[in-house]
Amino acid sequence: MTTGIQLSSSTKDDADFNQALMEKLRVLEEKFAKLEKECKQSTMTIEEISKSDNSRRLLLPNSDTTQTVAFSAYLSKSFDGSTFGTLREIVYDKLESNIGHAYNNYTGTFVAPISGVYAFTWSIYVEGSPDGSGNQGEIAIELVVNAKVVGITHADTESIHDDDSATGFVIKSLSAGDSVLMRSSNVFRPQGQIMSGNGRARWTFSGWLIA
Repeated sequence: MTTGIQLSSSTKDDADFNQALMEKLRVLEEKFAKLEKECKQSTMTIEEISKSDNSRRLLLPNSDTTQTVAFSAYLSKSFDGSTFGTLREIVYDKLESNIGHAYNNYTGTFVAPISGVYAFTWSIYVEGSPDGSGNQGEIAIELVVNAKVVGITHADTESIHDDDSATGFVIKSLSAGDSVLMRSSNVFRPQGQIMSGNGRARWTFSGWLIA
């Protein structure tokens, strides 16, 4: 006589459910293992990047990057260019800003407080002299670093009834203590009216630390 055990339909359903659940758990375990592996690889990559960045930082020179240096000044009044002469320092006497107090508006000289890369820009404006002198407006201006010319601009009206302007821009590496100033060039003798602070235009001189 053969005796067999027959499972009820509910028992079969439970077995199928358990089997499906075990399969889902197996799939989840595989996904978790894959994510864990990827996470470890990402962590290693971040550590490698951090080490590489630190190595690059060690190669950079020490500098005080937190210090801000910037100034902007302008001439407060106009004057006759023919009486100014050549190779004369220009004193921009009015300050718009002087962060770091490196520009002297009594001497016209900027002294770099720290070593770094600086940007300088300046603008000039001239007019002819319709006063009987017959002088056209003309002047050349030099940016001078430690007595060496590193930039120059030239404005020329070509007529006594005209005006002209020019703007210069220079980026220069400086050491702490280097001096920077603007002066009239001896390439062209100044003539005409040097116009500034008259509500129409300004002679300006600005500089700032960029790196």
